Amino acid sequence: MKSAVRGIAGVACVSGLVLMVAGCGGGSEKDSAGGSGSADDKKEQPAAVGVVSRAKAEQLVNHYEKVNNRANKNSDPKLLSTVEGGAVFEQSKAVYKMQKNWSAKERADYREPFHYVDRKFHIPRKGSADWFAMVAYSKSPGEKKGKYPGVLIMEKQKSGDWKMVSSSYSESKRLPKLAKDKDGFVKPVSDTAKKSGAMAPDSLSDSLLDLYTKKGAANSGFRTSKSTDSIGKIPGSQNKLLRPYGEAVYSRGEATHEKIHALRTEDGGSFAVFSTQVREHDRGTQVTATIHPSDSMKVYVGNTSAPSFFVDWLHISSAHIPAKGKAELLGTEYEMTGAAAGSDQNGKMPGTDT
Repeated sequence: MKSAVRGIAGVACVSGLVLMVAGCGGGSEKDSAGGSGSADDKKEQPAAVGVVSRAKAEQLVNHYEKVNNRANKNSDPKLLSTVEGGAVFEQSKAVYKMQKNWSAKERADYREPFHYVDRKFHIPRKGSADWFAMVAYSKSPGEKKGKYPGVLIMEKQKSGDWKMVSSSYSESKRLPKLAKDKDGFVKPVSDTAKKSGAMAPDSLSDSLLDLYTKKGAANSGFRTSKSTDSIGKIPGSQNKLLRPYGEAVYSRGEATHEKIHALRTEDGGSFAVFSTQVREHDRGTQVTATIHPSDSMKVYVGNTSAPSFFVDWLHISSAHIPAKGKAELLGTEYEMTGAAAGSDQNGKMPGTDT
């Protein structure tokens, strides 16, 4: 994945509206995650090893970059699927779909190759996880590197291949310090359902959904930040577009691509990259109201009006859970990954009881 498009589904009862905001892109420094042997009764113990060596991690990311750039050049999801999976691949496919709404210049800019620079690898000990993390910045030729770091997760698949499965760009240049064992390996959170600091990593997705449904960070598990403020404004903006004859209601989407990767931090908490699926239900507030889809929604539903629409958004976010106090949402990127018309104001979207 190169970049993300942050957006609000622009729909209204009289005419289609579009609100789309450009997001940010993908990032190489060396990091040591090796092991050292020790002598015991004059017998040298095997060197500790990680899920991958640092050299192997570099090789995997270099290959991902190469294939990703080729796929982006031709908007080729089949090729991209050989190196991407999970939530990040779903977002990438959505970006490819949305390109039909882009200008020629926007498409050309997106197809410019990019590279991950100032890479720092965070590798767990072998046997403790089947994934590793990389913190890096994105850079395209002739441009400065991205302002904020991305946190990317590469995971080993059942086939034995490695794929990039998650990617979140922080809105802070300072990320929490990760805890390491005696051999320099980072420590994954083995049970994300248990508290790892002030809350369980598994609760982060619920807290992000609360930003849509409970009016801001004060009523969620997050403390107020730029990211929480940005998400918290979405329901109000969307309802403003739909008034006076429509409304937007938010709930959890189908958790097909929801997953969390968490590492322990030096402060006794944890740092996590997680995905959240949010479903938006745009519906008329009177029987005669009609919703007209935005250009973004038309990618999925065509130029067809209906009494209601369901719109799916997929977030990939990063957060720090301190030992005490509320978690900090460090950054989030989201894509419209699907839309469908309802049969009436409260029409059901296939596969949901909403």
